[in-house]
Amino acid sequence: MSLTGLPNILHDIQSRTSWQQRCQYLLIVEKWADIVGESVAKQTCPIGVYQKSLQVAVSSPVWSQALTFERVRLLAKINKLLGSANNLAIADIHFSTAKWATHQQTLQQSKVITADHPSYLPAITTDTITKNAKGHQKRQVPKPPETASEAFQRWQEVMKLRTNQMPKCPRCDRPALIGEISRWQMCRVCAIEHLFN
Repeated sequence: MSLTGLPNILHDIQSRTSWQQRCQYLLIVEKWADIVGESVAKQTCPIGVYQKSLQVAVSSPVWSQALTFERVRLLAKINKLLGSANNLAIADIHFSTAKWATHQQTLQQSKVITADHPSYLPAITTDTITKNAKGHQKRQVPKPPETASEAFQRWQEVMKLRTNQMPKCPRCDRPALIGEISRWQMCRVCAIEHLFN
């Protein structure tokens, strides 16, 4: 058995119809609000490309009917976006209310609220705010560090700021993450020692 180089493997994967359809779908999802407009994008969502047909979930039958009348115009916009050299041009669009509820449920489940996670750290800004002669505020972003020592110093300053903002663990009085305190009523070190042993 001979070994195949990575460029050959990638070329083989990228030349597959399923890969090209997936790339098309991702581009359509990314540009959907530009294609249909912001208000329509809130009521619709592309859910896949199957056999050159774009499947779109819509929130109500009224939207489905209205968009069916706009199908030809939307097809032209989509195919222009995908490029004329593309041999996998979208041939049709199907609007359906059937998958709207399922899709919305999936979106709700996939949304992770960062602040709810036990390891969440609030953002620390190292920008400085200055006022000009007219009293307007201007944010100045510091230039990148030039040496490893300078980078370490900045990191140390940020860690001190962050540590000062953290609540103290009731057991050991060390700085702890807010999520750890709310979940275990103590920091993770104390939780490991007291709860998990």
